[in-house]
Amino acid sequence: MVDEGGLWAVYATNQNAGNIVINHQNVDHEPPQKERWRVFYDLRDTLRDNGYSGGTKVYYAYSTNSSTYEYIDIAFQNKYSHISMLDYNPRDRALYAWNNGHQVLYNVTLFHVIRSEEL
Repeated sequence: MVDEGGLWAVYATNQNAGNIVINHQNVDHEPPQKERWRVFYDLRDTLRDNGYSGGTKVYYAYSTNSSTYEYIDIAFQNKYSHISMLDYNPRDRALYAWNNGHQVLYNVTLFHVIRSEEL
């Protein structure tokens, strides 16, 4: 994946017990900067298809800025039954998916929840 922050690779390895590894390379720096995060969450559990009902959910979000994660529950329509790749493009504000031989685009609306201790 590529964004304004550089080149990103998200994958799982046997050495990391099938858990997520995130590599980032910022090519704008001289010399290019490299960063790596080892996330203790199984890559196969971040996105689950339900081919019978056509629904899919994203269950996990990781912030490389703060090295924190949260469990989430974001549902979206899965028209072709099997998603093998999902990528967010901040310029388009859209998710791109490779779905059983079809490229699918999902428009996304993001928002922040403001919490107050005084509520």
